[in-house]
Amino acid sequence: MVILRNKQADNFVKSPSANVKGVLIYGQDLGLISHRSSLLIDQMVTDKNDPFQLSKLSTEILNENPDQLVNELDTYSLLSTRKVIHLKLSQDLAKDQIDAIFEKNSPNLLIITASELKPTSKLRREFESNTTDYISIPCYTSSNIDIMNILNEKLIEKKLNMEQDAKELLIHSLGDNYQNTLSEIDKILSMNNLQGSSITKQYVENLVVDSSNIIITDLVDLIFEKKTKSISACYQKSLEEFQPQQILQIVSNHAIKLLDMKAVKDTENIPAKQIVESYKPSFFFKRHSSIQKQLGLWTLSTLSEILEIISDTIMDTRSYNEITKEITERSLLKISSLRN
Repeated sequence: MVILRNKQADNFVKSPSANVKGVLIYGQDLGLISHRSSLLIDQMVTDKNDPFQLSKLSTEILNENPDQLVNELDTYSLLSTRKVIHLKLSQDLAKDQIDAIFEKNSPNLLIITASELKPTSKLRREFESNTTDYISIPCYTSSNIDIMNILNEKLIEKKLNMEQDAKELLIHSLGDNYQNTLSEIDKILSMNNLQGSSITKQYVENLVVDSSNIIITDLVDLIFEKKTKSISACYQKSLEEFQPQQILQIVSNHAIKLLDMKAVKDTENIPAKQIVESYKPSFFFKRHSSIQKQLGLWTLSTLSEILEIISDTIMDTRSYNEITKEITERSLLKISSLRN
């Protein structure tokens, strides 16, 4: 059984073992799954458009032609090089397809990418219980500690300094998608005017409030201000920058913040304005009045109910991947329409 996590997984995808026959990369963080699978394919393939080097399969292809996976496993390269088979799954494989993976002595490398697989998944169990020829790499959402480590490594690499409150603001603005995190950190640290100075909180705040962040915060504020009629249009714009699961996580994070502030407001009888202005990590100042209003619109019990709805919705999106966008939109409208 070989399960690689964190640094071990990162090292493997940059320098994979020659004897590995199959790699399963799965989990909640779709950005990290894409990042690791792309790095792994880059090590094995020189031309991704060459069908003799790389075959691309999906659940949809296998639904139309169930034998296609077996055919690819049986294919031998005319150039005596290993062929990579990249299979993108939106649902678990059939039992006979899973059995074929481990029964055939294929010369090719099979890379399977999937969203979260339950511990009872036959595919996951087979990869985790098989020999060292098969590798399982779970990819779960990055914690704030993980993101802080990434940020500190990038700062050292670029020989830059950043104030602690600036780091905290940046980390809390990044979300939990690994690829987006790397991209945003690189973008901020690649500015030409940073050399020789310490990066301040004000500098980071000016940068992170870009068009994509404005769109998603507008959506969040529409939901929690109960402006239900405006949600669908803003949601469609948000989909240009964010995946439905990311949007759900952002809405969940905001509900947790409101729950935290509401508890303080109700127990200590502190004005909403004071709570919002002193909350850490701080909100962008232009949102203060909206968040103060939101605190007056929701009760503790309803905010707790929202978190349960989001949790259920996330599970539904994993079960019905093909209608994830519709499921998410329906959930956001339901949340906004809740009564205390």
